[in-house]
Amino acid sequence: MTDALRIWLSSWIIQDGNYGDFAVGEKCPFALEFWPVDSLVVLQPDAASAPLSMSWQRDATYSVKGRVSFVAETWWVLDAGLPMYRDQRTPPGPVGTLVEGQIGIGIDHFSYFESLAGRPGAPALIFDWRIDAIEMDTAPLVETKPRFVERDRSRQGWKALPQTDAWEDDGGHADYLLTCSRVQGEPRRHL
Repeated sequence: MTDALRIWLSSWIIQDGNYGDFAVGEKCPFALEFWPVDSLVVLQPDAASAPLSMSWQRDATYSVKGRVSFVAETWWVLDAGLPMYRDQRTPPGPVGTLVEGQIGIGIDHFSYFESLAGRPGAPALIFDWRIDAIEMDTAPLVETKPRFVERDRSRQGWKALPQTDAWEDDGGHADYLLTCSRVQGEPRRHL
């Protein structure tokens, strides 16, 4: 695993009251959620002894080689040197399945700490993190369908900030990248 992670955070996660604003130098507890950027590829059983790995690509995107470490009815956990969850019913295989591909990593929006962590057998996924840097996406929002906006990736840029201001940054629509270092300690199920 890499020493520091670049982790995506949308302002709505703060606005919903799940976390307060974040500041550089602050220590914060949270779990990580992930989403496949493209399909995760199941590796052959002879690759089972290959080391787990995460390699930063861009923004909050990583190339990973990881193992399915937990499967429940509506969610599962991938361990790529650091466990993170996917709130989705269909893992690529049973516990022990080795996969590789590109994923995005973000701060748990609320599913894990509010619900999943309390379910039987749920692994502890909340770690303490130190916020080393905060950047805000400066790409303008453009309407791509009626009443649907997304960032113009051809004009993407990043602005360093000392802290988030989720209600004011980018008119309340900010997307952030937090560079975070994991603080020593055991994972837990509660904030």
